[in-house]
Amino acid sequence: MEGFFNSVISLDSIWYWGVGLMLLFPLVVLLLNEVNYKVQKKDRELAKPIHTFKNYIVPLIVLVVLLIKVLDFRRDGLSIKVLETIIWVLVINASISLVNNLFFKGGGDNESWRGNVPQLFLDIFRVFFVLFGGAVVLSSVWGVELGGLATALGLGSFVLGLALQDTLGNLFSGIALVYERPFKVGDWIKVEEVFGEVIEMNWRAVRIRTREGELLVMPHLMIGQGLITNYSMPTRVHVIKTYVSFSYVDPPNKVKETLRKTCLDTPGVLDAPEPEVKTDEYGDSSIRYEIEFAIEDFAYHEEITDEVKTRIWYSAKRHQLTIPFPQLTIHQAASQKTVAESQNELLTESLKYLPEYLAIEKENTNELIDGSKVDYFAANEIIIKQGEPSGKLYVIVEGAAELFVNNIEGNEISINTLGKGDFFGEVALYTSRKNSMTARAKTDCKVVTILPREVIDMVGRNPRLATQLDEAMDTRRKALSNLEEINS
Repeated sequence: MEGFFNSVISLDSIWYWGVGLMLLFPLVVLLLNEVNYKVQKKDRELAKPIHTFKNYIVPLIVLVVLLIKVLDFRRDGLSIKVLETIIWVLVINASISLVNNLFFKGGGDNESWRGNVPQLFLDIFRVFFVLFGGAVVLSSVWGVELGGLATALGLGSFVLGLALQDTLGNLFSGIALVYERPFKVGDWIKVEEVFGEVIEMNWRAVRIRTREGELLVMPHLMIGQGLITNYSMPTRVHVIKTYVSFSYVDPPNKVKETLRKTCLDTPGVLDAPEPEVKTDEYGDSSIRYEIEFAIEDFAYHEEITDEVKTRIWYSAKRHQLTIPFPQLTIHQAASQKTVAESQNELLTESLKYLPEYLAIEKENTNELIDGSKVDYFAANEIIIKQGEPSGKLYVIVEGAAELFVNNIEGNEISINTLGKGDFFGEVALYTSRKNSMTARAKTDCKVVTILPREVIDMVGRNPRLATQLDEAMDTRRKALSNLEEINS
């Protein structure tokens, strides 16, 4: 009886292993099933390796134990070795997935250390994990002597290293770049003559998309040996420098203020830091100015710079500033025209058509020369602003403008579009109130700007003009009231 009892409780007893497997296997499966259910609610990716352990690894381990301990299969048999190898492969794969989800998955949080782990490091981690797992399988399952294998691999690695010098150089250069992190995906960089946005970094190269839409693949070795300029770090704010020249006749302070305001009024240019304009040099025929303005999105630096330079031309025209160009000029004192004379000729020509638009007599147009001027506005440029006094009457000679108001929510409500011969600004002039609407150039505009005192004199000399201004105010006031009722 005692001998029978000892055989039952022996570690090698068939009954012991059989009963143990019957009890432990269901408990382990139930436990993993519960864990998998709870984890799956929070993270489906994290539940995948647990699912692998529950449905594949644990049953295979039970099968191997059953074959060896209960059915008395030999441990060194081919079938057992194949099953153990399959188990190890599944364990390695599930472990990599589990570690990746627990420690290296950023979860979309780019500020966390997990979200900033480079893909290159993850690839190297997986390679070493697989190599380590393979060595364990070869040693413990198949009984391979790793000492000889290591020697063979060492010699092979030496030969392979000589054959793959450039590839290995790119690999280690990539590791150095990832460690130093001079740029990241989404940054705009310049390496030597290559300029574009970083869209991908792998173990061998960096993929860069240029502004022309071309894809450039630059090996890490080439990047590591070149000068890297990052336009997106340390902050997204980038300062653009450009140059423009004006005549010696134009006062520098007037030029600087005009350029500064032009930059501030251009979409995409930041208010802080404020644009700076500096006198750069005195050239042979002009003064060159350096303009510095800040932008936040470097991807659009060419478009914003183009808009700034385009608006400078219109601002120069409005403020009677001259942008000279290289030329040979022979001055003859008797026939030389001044800038003021040229402006008066342009104004006189424009005023000839004014009686077609306003209720004034033709013989009175010459009296407007001293109290009016010709201005130019670029498309989408604000001419007068709602809530601010303009003190001027504007008559459109060329182009089109749009009148609109901003409601309480800040949304624009369009009143109407004005064309050649139309005028605006009459509210601020005639009633001494602030502008009730904003006027914005819809296309490039040329307007005759009449000063307040001149308008008062015009009304005195032309009684019909007062009626015309009253009718315009009433029409626009009714249109504004109707729109407010519709939108209320």
